[in-house]
Amino acid sequence: MASKIHIFRKSAMEAGTPEKYYINPSEKLMSMVPDWRVVEHENAIELISNRVVYKGALIFGRIYNNQAIHDSENKYDDYSYIMNTDFLMLRNWSGRLKMALQRLTFLKSKLKTTRRRIRRMLLDRVQPKQY
Repeated sequence: MASKIHIFRKSAMEAGTPEKYYINPSEKLMSMVPDWRVVEHENAIELISNRVVYKGALIFGRIYNNQAIHDSENKYDDYSYIMNTDFLMLRNWSGRLKMALQRLTFLKSKLKTTRRRIRRMLLDRVQPKQY
């Protein structure tokens, strides 16, 4: 049975699978939980935030490739989150701004595609491509 992919890295670490998460918010962003939320849909993750509450501070996402292999702890002291590119397709995202609400939607990646991508990356490390 496949283990669950958690929305946040903190819950994935508590479950014993620290590499299986979608988003890793900073501590500063987590302290503002009532003012932003994450909704998990069948094929997407949606981040909704109230921009007025942050008084002009930017809420932004960071993207690091190969999350499951490298350390992906969010050590930044700002309103940010790290998106796990192993489980989110960042090419197909959409955003809406209506009044003070900001909505960002990221499609989940297919597990077969993710496994194929990781396998290809590991093979490239062992047998680098000749250019």
